[in-house]
Amino acid sequence: MNKWANFIQKKCDYQFHYDYIRFASHTSTKKNINHRKTRMFTVEEIQKFQKVVELIPTLGRDNSLRIFFDKKHHLDAMKHSDLMTEIIKQVEVRLKTREESFQTLTQQVQRLERQYQALEQRFIQLEEVPATQEQTSSGWFRRKR
Repeated sequence: MNKWANFIQKKCDYQFHYDYIRFASHTSTKKNINHRKTRMFTVEEIQKFQKVVELIPTLGRDNSLRIFFDKKHHLDAMKHSDLMTEIIKQVEVRLKTREESFQTLTQQVQRLERQYQALEQRFIQLEEVPATQEQTSSGWFRRKR
């Protein structure tokens, strides 16, 4: 599996998860604890390897590994007409998500404009209030000369 994983990482642009596992080495005088970098396979990856084993007799090792682990392989293996339909589907999905995000952004802008107008009206009201209060001041806080 490690040879296959090395091939997959080099040729298919797929990365496996690594973890450092502790292990002990014993000598005659003392016990050392070291860490080894080890590739950790997920259940999904192991299932893909099992499917690869089934395809190796018909397609060969390289092609069967690319089918399950190379993201670009399914696009390379398609015919031109199938490839065009796949590209159109992907473009439509992207346009739909962008359109939805555009709609949410326009709603947020409209909401912010309403809040701005409300705050502007409130600010105008607050500016008018101190002007009337200054005329009726009783002189408590006048500066002495």
